[in-house]
Amino acid sequence: MIEERSARRVSVNLHGRIAVAGHPTIPCVVHDMSRWGVRLRLVGTERVPAEFQLMIDATEKVISCETVWKNADEIGALTDLME
Repeated sequence: MIEERSARRVSVNLHGRIAVAGHPTIPCVVHDMSRWGVRLRLVGTERVPAEFQLMIDATEKVISCETVWKNADEIGALTDLME
């Protein structure tokens, strides 16, 4: 398999929450991060819209995310980490 990512991913395994305006937060685990994105694991990815806020429990940072792909229990998203 050919690696097509432009930035190296770092495995982090941090607990977080997905926030969507007007809805309760959705717990997730941030499996890895790069300069451009995150991979999240959660139950019920169908509840997550195209754009959302990610709050990582270990920090006070709120990260804006845009869903790129999803399957039954994972989401790949672009982030604003480079801004």
